[in-house]
Amino acid sequence: MARTPITEQEFDTQFALAEGLVNANHPIRFNSKVFDFYIELEPQHRELIFTDCEFLEPILFCKGIPLVAVAEENNEQADLFNQTETNVFDKNVFFNECVFQKQIQFDDVTFSNKFRMHNCSVNNASFRNTIFNGLADFWLTTFKEDIIFYKTDFNKTTVFSMATFVGNVLFTYSLFSTKAIFARTKFKKGIDLSQTIISGELKPFDLQFDFRKFDIVYVGKDDEVYQNYIDRDAKIPLVNKVHTFQVLKKAFEDSGNYSDSILMLREEKAALKKLVKAKLKDKNSNINRGDKWILLLNRISNHYRSDFRNGIWFTLLAAITFGMLTLIFTEAFQNNICFSNCSFNEDTFIKGVKFIFTFLNPARRLSYLENLNPIFYGFAYLFDFIGRIAVGYGIYQTVQAFRKFK
Repeated sequence: MARTPITEQEFDTQFALAEGLVNANHPIRFNSKVFDFYIELEPQHRELIFTDCEFLEPILFCKGIPLVAVAEENNEQADLFNQTETNVFDKNVFFNECVFQKQIQFDDVTFSNKFRMHNCSVNNASFRNTIFNGLADFWLTTFKEDIIFYKTDFNKTTVFSMATFVGNVLFTYSLFSTKAIFARTKFKKGIDLSQTIISGELKPFDLQFDFRKFDIVYVGKDDEVYQNYIDRDAKIPLVNKVHTFQVLKKAFEDSGNYSDSILMLREEKAALKKLVKAKLKDKNSNINRGDKWILLLNRISNHYRSDFRNGIWFTLLAAITFGMLTLIFTEAFQNNICFSNCSFNEDTFIKGVKFIFTFLNPARRLSYLENLNPIFYGFAYLFDFIGRIAVGYGIYQTVQAFRKFK
């Protein structure tokens, strides 16, 4: 159905007619309309339903500008006005298949009943100090710009299932009191849950990320810059990315989804590696330099427990590398080394293969090395010892990667 324009007068008339109805349960409906004027929606005692509508100008959920102006003229009236909770929508508010070309503002608004935004397209939205005391449902809605849910209270079930966030989404000091459902939610850029208060349950399922476009910044110890990033600029500090994936990892673990929790662990450690690297360059930060090597080894040995193939290659490479270094410092190797006019010796080849497989066993007896007659101050014993540690570590990391589906 094609959308038809509606005038501001027709819009106001429909609200006036609704006020005259005896039946308070009768909703105020707008179907397939185009609004090309600025709208201020004051608290209504009737259900609001917008279906297949397009808003070309901003929408403001508010007490009403005239009321504010009058209150500011008199301090006593202003005090009374601030003490009275007038910005409360006590009936359902529904937006279905709507398009918002400009900003829709929910600042300092309380929704006592259900709020639903289904299959909508939102260019810009502001949720500052917004309170949802009923269901908050943003199913299949696309947010096209960065968005901050700042001190937003979700006191009942919250649904972001199949929603798409094209820009960064930050839940700065927001509260999830009961269940927050993120099912097949798409994050084209980044998400920040590090400052979120989760007193209920976070229910993620089949989240979709573009990890390469997860936009982050390193802040350091500048508290003012950090605060501006998370409550005004919609930028995600690197340390917040680390904690966000820790939150998601735990949420997946709590639901028994260990495979996805490992993916969150992988991204957490990858972000932590970047954080450590940034701190090493920052003269004002204190960091254990050994953390860099720990994270590097975890990355190359099993990709932070997410890929067993890394573990297998790491183990084989460790065995070959330290096996060769051990073998070089033995008399048996020196006596059989050949630089020119060499021919294939099957017995020597078989002994070499046997040696590598022996080296793959970290619990091997030391007698194998004594039979090779170590030389050069016993360096062979040193590399044998290091090789045992490296191979044992590789085997352990391989097993850890296989346990991602436990």
